[in-house]
Amino acid sequence: MDVDFGRLAINQVIVHAIPRKAKYDDNPPPLRLSEVVSPLEETVRTQLQSRLRGDLHAGAREVVEDSEHASQVPRMIQNYLEQSDADLVSVSRELAVALRESQNGSNPDGMLLVAECTLRDSRTIMIVKLEHQDGVQASFLESDGKKTFDVQQVKDLMYTSKSRVYKIGIFSHTQVEADTGITGHVADKQSSAGQAAQFFLRYLGCRTRQDPSETTRQFYERATDWINSEVSHFETKTNYTVALHAELKSQSVEVSPREFVRKHLEVDDRDAFLNHVCTDEIPRGGFLKDTERVDKMLSNIQFKFASGASAVIPRSALDEGIASVEQTEAGRSRLVIEDEVAHVKGKGERGKGTKPKEGDEVTQKDEPDVHE
Repeated sequence: MDVDFGRLAINQVIVHAIPRKAKYDDNPPPLRLSEVVSPLEETVRTQLQSRLRGDLHAGAREVVEDSEHASQVPRMIQNYLEQSDADLVSVSRELAVALRESQNGSNPDGMLLVAECTLRDSRTIMIVKLEHQDGVQASFLESDGKKTFDVQQVKDLMYTSKSRVYKIGIFSHTQVEADTGITGHVADKQSSAGQAAQFFLRYLGCRTRQDPSETTRQFYERATDWINSEVSHFETKTNYTVALHAELKSQSVEVSPREFVRKHLEVDDRDAFLNHVCTDEIPRGGFLKDTERVDKMLSNIQFKFASGASAVIPRSALDEGIASVEQTEAGRSRLVIEDEVAHVKGKGERGKGTKPKEGDEVTQKDEPDVHE
């Protein structure tokens, strides 16, 4: 589901400090829990909203409740969203305790920001886990005689270049589903986003909505379908296909359709591509990449022509200029290969009852999962 995070409004915020808990420490530093919501100046609210809206727009992935996790956080979130009189202070303290209990000893000192928000006119809760910059210690202030944290410290932490390590979970009342429990979105500002988010997902008791290998397969197939059906120019069609293969073969752990079109597609093609390819399961902001189901289709590119002629070209040959494509003035397509011919042979199926002789190379049928 695509969500317009540009309309996210933060109403109130509370912050708790979560000291590091060593793995075998029987007497860890105590949690430092706020007693009231934090004072929130309008300038700080605006800056926080701007930062978090941008992060969610750029990298939010849809998540659903995972019944295999023992986390109590989904029930805390659901109860808060369904009870209009639920207290933000109480649920945030419960969330802080649950975060501390889920830590495994490798988690650094951090802070937990819990915000009551409005998104699409719906009651919304946002959970932000931040890591401290080395040597930085948040300090309490008093509001109406009760302890709380200054949100300015959190804002500074999020904007400090050395400390932009935080994770965001956001859940709305309209996303509570009777059959599957809570659904929402998660964004991770850590560089190794795919793996780093797993601890946060376990804490939230959630998983990404769909198996990454299936999402990757659907993205590849829908992108290939659009390229072949909507792009008429032969060189452009080839360039887009090569870019698609390169994107999926890269070392990145995520694919962002929005970034893909920005880098590789002509401006006039970008919206049409996104509208065709992206679905609830393939969000424009990005998804975890797993090429298990498409690996064998990424090394070669198959060209099929109207005459029935076809050629299978290694992507490396296109990258190295051994093979090239061009459009003629007559509007026809030309595939050029400049290389030494190593072998020439007939191609087709053997007649019934004809067995290959020893040493013969067996010609197989085209695999059905090659996508034109």
